[in-house]
Amino acid sequence: QMTSKKTDNGHLGAKLELRRFFLNKYHATEPIRVFEACQGSGVIWSALEKEFKIESRWGFDVKPKAGRLKIESQRVLAQAGMTENVIDVDTYGNPFAHWLSLLPNVARPTTVFLTIGQVSFAGSPLHHEARDALGIGTLKIPNAIGMKLNSFAITYLLAAALNYARIAEAVEAVSDGSARYIGCHLVPKVNEPMNS
Repeated sequence: QMTSKKTDNGHLGAKLELRRFFLNKYHATEPIRVFEACQGSGVIWSALEKEFKIESRWGFDVKPKAGRLKIESQRVLAQAGMTENVIDVDTYGNPFAHWLSLLPNVARPTTVFLTIGQVSFAGSPLHHEARDALGIGTLKIPNAIGMKLNSFAITYLLAAALNYARIAEAVEAVSDGSARYIGCHLVPKVNEPMNS
Protein backbone atom coordinates (compact mmCIF):
# COMPACT_ATOMS: atom_id res chain seq x y z
CA GLN A 1 0.00 0.00 0.00
CA MET A 2 1.27 3.47 -0.87
CA THR A 3 1.77 6.04 1.81
CA SER A 4 2.17 9.76 1.97
CA LYS A 5 4.36 9.61 5.10
CA LYS A 6 7.34 11.93 4.73
CA THR A 7 10.72 10.88 6.09
CA ASP A 8 13.88 12.93 5.93
CA ASN A 9 16.95 10.99 4.83
CA GLY A 10 15.53 7.51 4.74
CA HIS A 11 18.16 5.06 3.42
CA LEU A 12 20.94 7.57 4.01
CA GLY A 13 23.68 5.08 3.09
CA ALA A 14 22.34 4.50 -0.44
CA LYS A 15 21.91 8.25 -1.00
CA LEU A 16 25.44 9.02 0.19
CA GLU A 17 27.08 6.25 -1.87
CA LEU A 18 25.30 7.39 -5.04
CA ARG A 19 26.52 10.96 -4.52
CA ARG A 20 30.07 9.83 -3.67
CA PHE A 21 30.21 7.79 -6.89
CA PHE A 22 29.34 10.78 -9.10
CA LEU A 23 31.42 13.31 -7.15
CA ASN A 24 34.51 11.10 -7.41
CA LYS A 25 33.97 10.25 -11.08
CA TYR A 26 32.85 13.62 -12.51
CA HIS A 27 33.79 16.34 -10.03
CA ALA A 28 37.15 15.32 -8.57
CA THR A 29 39.14 17.97 -10.44
CA GLU A 30 36.72 20.90 -10.44
CA PRO A 31 35.04 23.10 -7.86
CA ILE A 32 31.81 21.51 -6.66
CA ARG A 33 28.86 23.91 -6.56
CA VAL A 34 25.72 22.32 -5.10
CA PHE A 35 22.08 23.33 -5.48
CA GLU A 36 19.91 21.49 -2.95
CA ALA A 37 16.38 21.84 -4.27
CA CYS A 38 14.71 20.22 -1.25
CA GLN A 39 17.21 20.62 1.53
CA GLY A 40 15.23 19.19 4.43
CA SER A 41 17.54 18.97 7.42
CA GLY A 42 20.68 19.16 5.23
CA VAL A 43 22.14 15.88 6.54
CA ILE A 44 23.33 14.52 3.18
CA TRP A 45 25.44 17.48 2.06
CA SER A 46 26.64 18.26 5.58
CA ALA A 47 28.18 14.78 5.60
CA LEU A 48 29.61 15.13 2.09
CA GLU A 49 31.18 18.52 2.91
CA LYS A 50 33.45 16.62 5.31
CA GLU A 51 34.71 14.42 2.46
CA PHE A 52 34.73 16.71 -0.59
CA LYS A 53 35.80 20.28 -1.25
CA ILE A 54 32.45 21.97 -1.82
CA GLU A 55 32.98 25.49 -3.13
CA SER A 56 29.36 26.58 -2.65
CA ARG A 57 26.11 25.11 -1.46
CA TRP A 58 22.67 26.66 -1.89
CA GLY A 59 19.82 25.17 0.10
CA PHE A 60 16.17 25.69 -0.76
CA ASP A 61 13.04 24.29 0.82
CA VAL A 62 9.44 25.31 1.26
CA LYS A 63 9.82 24.63 4.99
CA PRO A 64 11.42 27.58 6.81
CA LYS A 65 14.77 27.08 8.56
CA ALA A 66 17.66 29.37 9.44
CA GLY A 67 20.40 29.48 6.81
CA ARG A 68 18.37 28.59 3.75
CA LEU A 69 15.99 30.23 1.33
CA LYS A 70 12.30 29.46 1.84
CA ILE A 71 11.14 29.26 -1.75
CA GLU A 72 9.76 26.75 -4.22
CA SER A 73 13.05 25.62 -5.76
CA GLN A 74 11.43 24.54 -9.02
CA ARG A 75 10.96 28.23 -9.86
CA VAL A 76 14.68 28.84 -9.33
CA LEU A 77 15.68 25.86 -11.49
CA ALA A 78 13.50 27.17 -14.30
CA GLN A 79 15.71 30.28 -14.59
CA ALA A 80 18.73 30.46 -16.89
CA GLY A 81 22.19 31.34 -15.61
CA MET A 82 22.78 28.79 -12.87
CA THR A 83 26.44 28.16 -12.08
CA GLU A 84 25.92 25.02 -9.98
CA ASN A 85 27.26 21.76 -11.38
CA VAL A 86 25.52 19.44 -8.90
CA ILE A 87 21.75 19.60 -8.44
CA ASP A 88 20.08 17.50 -5.76
CA VAL A 89 16.30 17.07 -5.94
CA ASP A 90 15.47 14.95 -2.88
CA THR A 91 11.70 15.40 -2.77
CA TYR A 92 9.33 13.29 -0.77
CA GLY A 93 7.61 12.10 -3.92
CA ASN A 94 7.80 13.54 -7.42
CA PRO A 95 11.06 15.22 -8.52
CA PHE A 96 10.05 15.47 -12.18
CA ALA A 97 8.55 18.96 -12.15
CA HIS A 98 12.02 20.08 -10.95
CA TRP A 99 13.76 17.84 -13.50
CA LEU A 100 11.76 19.15 -16.45
CA SER A 101 12.27 22.76 -15.27
CA LEU A 102 16.05 22.46 -14.98
CA LEU A 103 16.81 20.60 -18.22
CA PRO A 104 16.60 23.59 -20.62
CA ASN A 105 18.96 25.52 -18.33
CA VAL A 106 21.80 23.02 -17.99
CA ALA A 107 24.65 25.02 -19.51
CA ARG A 108 27.63 22.98 -18.32
CA PRO A 109 28.31 19.33 -17.45
CA THR A 110 26.05 18.76 -14.45
CA THR A 111 25.20 15.90 -12.14
CA VAL A 112 21.57 15.66 -11.04
CA PHE A 113 20.33 13.48 -8.17
CA LEU A 114 16.66 12.52 -8.08
CA THR A 115 14.85 10.85 -5.19
CA ILE A 116 11.59 9.36 -6.40
CA GLY A 117 9.17 8.44 -3.63
CA GLN A 118 6.05 6.33 -3.82
CA VAL A 119 3.26 8.59 -2.66
CA SER A 120 -0.28 9.21 -3.77
CA PHE A 121 -1.08 12.22 -5.95
CA ALA A 122 -4.75 13.20 -5.49
CA GLY A 123 -5.58 9.54 -4.83
CA SER A 124 -3.56 8.23 -7.79
CA PRO A 125 -0.01 6.87 -7.97
CA LEU A 126 0.49 8.82 -11.22
CA HIS A 127 1.56 12.45 -10.92
CA HIS A 128 0.87 15.11 -13.54
CA GLU A 129 4.28 14.75 -15.26
CA ALA A 130 3.86 10.94 -15.48
CA ARG A 131 0.41 11.33 -17.01
CA ASP A 132 1.77 13.80 -19.58
CA ALA A 133 4.75 11.57 -20.41
CA LEU A 134 2.45 8.59 -21.00
CA GLY A 135 -0.16 10.65 -22.85
CA ILE A 136 -3.05 9.55 -20.62
CA GLY A 137 -4.15 12.98 -19.38
CA THR A 138 -6.94 12.74 -16.79
CA LEU A 139 -7.99 9.18 -17.69
CA LYS A 140 -8.88 7.30 -14.50
CA ILE A 141 -6.44 4.44 -14.02
CA PRO A 142 -6.73 1.77 -11.28
CA ASN A 143 -4.02 2.29 -8.65
CA ALA A 144 -2.42 -1.13 -9.22
CA ILE A 145 -1.98 -0.37 -12.92
CA GLY A 146 -0.93 3.22 -12.18
CA MET A 147 1.89 1.98 -9.94
CA LYS A 148 3.20 -0.22 -12.78
CA LEU A 149 2.87 2.63 -15.28
CA ASN A 150 5.02 4.83 -13.02
CA SER A 151 8.12 2.81 -13.97
CA PHE A 152 7.48 3.41 -17.67
CA ALA A 153 6.82 7.09 -17.02
CA ILE A 154 10.12 7.46 -15.14
CA THR A 155 11.99 6.13 -18.18
CA TYR A 156 10.24 8.61 -20.49
CA LEU A 157 10.78 11.49 -18.06
CA LEU A 158 14.49 10.74 -17.69
CA ALA A 159 14.79 10.54 -21.48
CA ALA A 160 13.45 14.10 -21.72
CA ALA A 161 17.04 15.14 -20.97
CA LEU A 162 18.02 14.00 -24.46
CA ASN A 163 16.31 17.08 -25.90
CA TYR A 164 19.00 19.22 -24.24
CA ALA A 165 21.96 17.03 -23.28
CA ARG A 166 23.72 13.73 -23.58
CA ILE A 167 23.26 11.49 -20.55
CA ALA A 168 26.87 10.50 -19.94
CA GLU A 169 25.83 8.12 -17.19
CA ALA A 170 22.73 7.24 -15.19
CA VAL A 171 22.93 5.08 -12.08
CA GLU A 172 20.26 3.88 -9.69
CA ALA A 173 21.31 3.07 -6.13
CA VAL A 174 20.07 -0.21 -4.71
CA SER A 175 17.54 0.39 -1.97
CA ASP A 176 15.36 -1.92 0.07
CA GLY A 177 12.62 0.69 0.36
CA SER A 178 10.01 1.91 -2.10
CA ALA A 179 11.89 5.10 -2.99
CA ARG A 180 14.23 5.16 -5.98
CA TYR A 181 17.57 7.03 -5.97
CA ILE A 182 18.91 8.02 -9.38
CA GLY A 183 21.97 10.01 -10.40
CA CYS A 184 22.51 11.37 -13.93
CA HIS A 185 25.52 13.15 -15.35
CA LEU A 186 24.41 15.45 -18.17
CA VAL A 187 26.62 17.02 -20.83
CA PRO A 188 24.79 19.83 -22.64
CA LYS A 189 24.64 19.54 -26.41
CA VAL A 190 26.44 22.89 -26.70
CA ASN A 191 29.45 21.24 -25.00
CA GLU A 192 29.51 18.26 -27.36
CA PRO A 193 32.08 18.27 -30.19
CA MET A 194 30.60 18.70 -33.66
CA ASN A 195 30.64 15.62 -35.89
CA SER A 196 32.24 16.30 -39.25
